[in-house]
Amino acid sequence: MRIKQIFAFIILILLQFSLWAKGTPYDTALAKFPIQRIDVIGNKVTKFRIIERELTFKECDFIDTAALAKALVQSRLNLMNSTLFNFVAIHYVLDREEIYIYITVTERWYVWPTPILEIPDRNPNIWLQQRDFTRLNYGAYVIWNNFRGRKETLQFLIRLGYAERYGLAYNVPNLGKKQRSELGLSYGYSRNHEIGYKSYNNELLFFKDENRYSRQEQFTRLRYTYRKVIFNSHAFEFRYNQTKVTDTILQLAPTYTFNGKNNLAYFSLNYFFAADHRDYKPYPLKGWIYTLDATQTGLGLLSDENFSFFKLESGARFYNHFGGRFYGGYSIKGKWSSTAQQPYYVQRGLGYSDYLRGYEYYVLDGHNYTQFKTNLKYQLIKPNVIDFNYLKNDRFSKLYYAFYLNAFFDAGYVKDNLYFLENSLNNKWQYSYGVGLDFVGYYDMVFRFEVARNKMNEIGFFVHYFAPI
Repeated sequence: MRIKQIFAFIILILLQFSLWAKGTPYDTALAKFPIQRIDVIGNKVTKFRIIERELTFKECDFIDTAALAKALVQSRLNLMNSTLFNFVAIHYVLDREEIYIYITVTERWYVWPTPILEIPDRNPNIWLQQRDFTRLNYGAYVIWNNFRGRKETLQFLIRLGYAERYGLAYNVPNLGKKQRSELGLSYGYSRNHEIGYKSYNNELLFFKDENRYSRQEQFTRLRYTYRKVIFNSHAFEFRYNQTKVTDTILQLAPTYTFNGKNNLAYFSLNYFFAADHRDYKPYPLKGWIYTLDATQTGLGLLSDENFSFFKLESGARFYNHFGGRFYGGYSIKGKWSSTAQQPYYVQRGLGYSDYLRGYEYYVLDGHNYTQFKTNLKYQLIKPNVIDFNYLKNDRFSKLYYAFYLNAFFDAGYVKDNLYFLENSLNNKWQYSYGVGLDFVGYYDMVFRFEVARNKMNEIGFFVHYFAPI
């Protein structure tokens, strides 16, 4: 027995030595390979370095195939969120222990000479309530996206009608050797015969002067943005504003400007930070975003710049896939001001860019506020693409669409020390809930149709064209 055991042991040692001498097979998912080359197909306008900036890998990187699969998914999302492309596909080939990556893009149409016919109100439901065709803006603007193939943006604006505006803007991203900086310069001038000058019963009151412009405004803005990593961005903005109003506006609302002056001129300095991990910015379903917005209004650089206050806004939004066709989202946002003594012209509460669903017809003016929003979605029709083979231009030959059913609950509180005696919704918690249908389409198009009920038991049907949260 002992001789047999010794013989078996010797055979086992020889077998292991033989396998070692031939080379043990390895797991390609764990082994790291060099990225030999990255090829891009379909970028007729966009420079390669602009695409390369959005990738989470680069040539000569060593990476295993498991990590590469995740990197390809994230890089595709980054390219889609760059707003440069309608479709992006990425795949790789492992050949002789070297990785070759192929990126296929379908570029958008970048030059848009577009006629303007728009609603100037805070949201489309205000206009639909009155259907006043004199309260429309018309004109034209030209947006040249991806100017020179470097993701630059050049804009011209001529808008007439209810709210006249003229503007010019030029934005240059991806500056510097590492393409981390962005610089923007813009100028705008606007004038209105009719303006909202105060809120009463939480409704915006308007005054119109047929013969004169009730308000004239102009601004100049210089903005610098720094993005060291793909998901985080820092922006610094230096801005000059000048606003002139008529004596009638000051008689109706003495606090519209400051100290009863017709001319309000001031400098402001703004810092904005965003950590954005959303999967698709126009209509996110997964990921999160955090923002911080700090503004010092009034820098003391002008002799008559005799008001100054600090404003801080911060918010976070989260999006989850619960499984199957169910998705959810929730957000929280707040604003704090250093003083309640602000010109009405520069203060904003809820009812403008931030609002509670079901309160579309109301404004809650105030210097501080808190807002919560929740959403539960069901994917009624999955994202789909229709091919129009008779169109030769690939920028328009495909149509993307999807539909989502959703239920929601919103709540908010506005702190107001100046106007609360005339506005009963201020300084009280407000809430709403309801259901809706969302349509998501081509070129970041979103339409929402919602039925909401607010705290006053008012039920309404509302239309919007942005993502709900």
